[in-house]
Amino acid sequence: MKYIESKNNIVFKNIKKLLSKAKNRKDSQSFIVEGIKEIKICFDANYEFIELFVCSEILSKENLIFTNKISSNINTTDLSLSLYNQLSYQEKGEGLLALVKSKGFDLKNLILPKNPFILVAESPEKPGNIGAILRTADAAGIDAVIIANPRTELFNPNVIRSSLGSVFTAQIATGTSNEVIDFLLKNKINIYSTFIKKSIDFTSVNYKGPCAIVVGTESSSLTNEWALKSTKLIKIPMNGKMDSLNLSVSAAIVIFEALKQRNVN
Repeated sequence: MKYIESKNNIVFKNIKKLLSKAKNRKDSQSFIVEGIKEIKICFDANYEFIELFVCSEILSKENLIFTNKISSNINTTDLSLSLYNQLSYQEKGEGLLALVKSKGFDLKNLILPKNPFILVAESPEKPGNIGAILRTADAAGIDAVIIANPRTELFNPNVIRSSLGSVFTAQIATGTSNEVIDFLLKNKINIYSTFIKKSIDFTSVNYKGPCAIVVGTESSSLTNEWALKSTKLIKIPMNGKMDSLNLSVSAAIVIFEALKQRNVN
């Protein structure tokens, strides 16, 4: 196992760039995962692992067993504690990082059941919101999450962290808003889009059939294409002075109302 302790090492520099720059992740078609739980989820989701980076100074015996299990055909490099701490976001690191090959998120690759239940988020920017949406979708058993007009790439370290690894287990696709709308209409999926104006109470809608719940950012809402092509425009009644909720909160409220209806025979 190769040992690295110099911050000038080219391998170390490249890892650092992958963590900090989306362009490097895009160009190399790879990304970094940290955390034993997230790495296990990523591995079990059949992502291709390129290399493992361990810090033997802090890697526990239990985690070493797991590392040995998955590293039989993967190059493994040992980092000094100083270098590892420069890469780790964890307050108390576990001593393991994985370099993983990216996957695509093409709409045509989605595999949907006969009565699909989909969440669409348009232009989410904050990695924490994306992660929260993915965790909510996982909890509700959503069949697919579609990001329309994405502004943050899904292998951003903060998305991985905030999603607790659910970014690896969810069926995810991306596309322009028009591409997503065309996909939903082609597959005869009802579109329920959250709008403040000219909309109805979200609890008055029947979500039992094929449906997509569409949410936008609290700052700009959804683009006009959704108003023109949606089956229904829906809103969450607001009793205070504010007229919007956090993106992930809005999504969760409507998703679980729909789930409640869909679980009734």
